[in-house]
Amino acid sequence: IHPTSAERIFLTFSNYIFTAIFVAEMTVKIAAMGFFFGDKAYLRSSWNILDGMLVMISVVDILVSLISNTGTKILGMLRVLRLLRTLRPLRVISRAPGLKLVVETLMSSLKPIGNIVVICCAFFIIFGILGVQLFKGKFFVCQGEDVRNITNRTDCEGAHYKWVRHKYNFDNLGQALMSLFVLASKDGWVDIMYDGLDAVGVDQQPIMNYNPWMLLYFISFLLIVAFFVLNMFVGVVVE
Repeated sequence: IHPTSAERIFLTFSNYIFTAIFVAEMTVKIAAMGFFFGDKAYLRSSWNILDGMLVMISVVDILVSLISNTGTKILGMLRVLRLLRTLRPLRVISRAPGLKLVVETLMSSLKPIGNIVVICCAFFIIFGILGVQLFKGKFFVCQGEDVRNITNRTDCEGAHYKWVRHKYNFDNLGQALMSLFVLASKDGWVDIMYDGLDAVGVDQQPIMNYNPWMLLYFISFLLIVAFFVLNMFVGVVVE
């Protein structure tokens, strides 16, 4: 938006007006409830702390904007504070009872959810290590015009083709965890599973359904993690 356009001017003045209203609201609350001392003081409520933080961000943003417009270029760098204005919709949470209940429920569920996260991470690491042992160096394929007679990496490079590693693989624990995350999301997991079934060996060209027993690895992970452990998150929140 151009700085001198009518839309920009409207948004700027709207920002001033609403910030003034929010400052007045905060001032009235502090005057009525007290700032810190007392059971019902302003800072005793986490929702008031959130509102106050957003109000102060708005005030600082306006001051920085006014000062930088006078020609001080250094303070213009402080305009990054405007990124924090994206937090303003959070004020709606404290005004809407339904959203407030949902947030409070999620906050109260953090402790039991933490235990489930530990269990989930343990299964990911176990299956990740197992995946590295089973598939390390095997998720490669030769790409070229005619690969029917290609059986290994030497044949591929001798034909001047490309020996390419699949995007999701198990060459190390980090790559394995990323591949398992895709499996857990159940989005694109079929391709990873078929790559595992086709894997022959290190520096060997994949063969379709070469080792169907590898299906047990992927199905076990999906049953234990993707369906059982992840659904425990929903159970904890509902409880």
